[in-house]
Amino acid sequence: MNRYILFPEFRDHEATREEVNSAIMGLLAGSQMAVHLLKLTEGSDHLLGEVFPKIPHIKRFNLTTGAASHILNAAESHLGAMAVPYVLGAHEDYMKACLRLVERHTGVNLGASNVRSANQHGKLEDTATLKFSTDTLDQFHLVRKMRNCTIHAGGLADKTLENHCTSMSSRARAGWQRLTGYEPNFTAGHESIKFGHRETVAALAITKNLARQANEILQSAIPRAAWGEILMGDLDEFGPGLPKDPSERLRKVRGYARFHYSALKFTGQELATFNSGYKK
Repeated sequence: MNRYILFPEFRDHEATREEVNSAIMGLLAGSQMAVHLLKLTEGSDHLLGEVFPKIPHIKRFNLTTGAASHILNAAESHLGAMAVPYVLGAHEDYMKACLRLVERHTGVNLGASNVRSANQHGKLEDTATLKFSTDTLDQFHLVRKMRNCTIHAGGLADKTLENHCTSMSSRARAGWQRLTGYEPNFTAGHESIKFGHRETVAALAITKNLARQANEILQSAIPRAAWGEILMGDLDEFGPGLPKDPSERLRKVRGYARFHYSALKFTGQELATFNSGYKK
């Protein structure tokens, strides 16, 4: 049985995360493939536009093949600097969607649209009995503060990042080291923050973990009857739809619940109630 509810926002986030992962890794691999290809033109004084005239936009990168190879060899750090904020932004959007679900189905005002990424997880925790892993949150806030340094501190570690490194739990530090190969130790004003393949992989893994924890927290934050409404609306809007025949309709509801909402272990009676009470 799946531990996670496959509600629409979670499915969208999982698809986005996989797409982002594939795009980032594709760009990293592509830059190195290009370097290998350019070795065939080593020593040439011709510009890229002359060597590869049919490649769209090539004249915007109109260097000699040797200069282009040098840039492409260093592409990892530039791609990482773009990829990590992209990954964090996707996670922030997902957390907003989770908070909006709670607001919509409980009436509690969480300020979902305006809450900052630093506070989103705490806001969701306040609505349920389950909590996020403090170690995973430590790792998330490390990446978030590293990103902030690249944007707001000229790429240098600041005191906020240094203090966070000092306060991280030993388990969080060990987990970060497993993901990246180095310990999270940054000294304010002295160390440059660099995002590469290792940090990108870490950001993807950490946000994946938190997204799934958020899924489990939502299971207790939203009442079962409200999950029934979500199930029926999901089936109607994104699934195969609701047949007019009552017995056929209930069969569809049971099948959809078994596939997408098995984590909630709805009873046959609950599903029958959701089915009979659902109005478009």
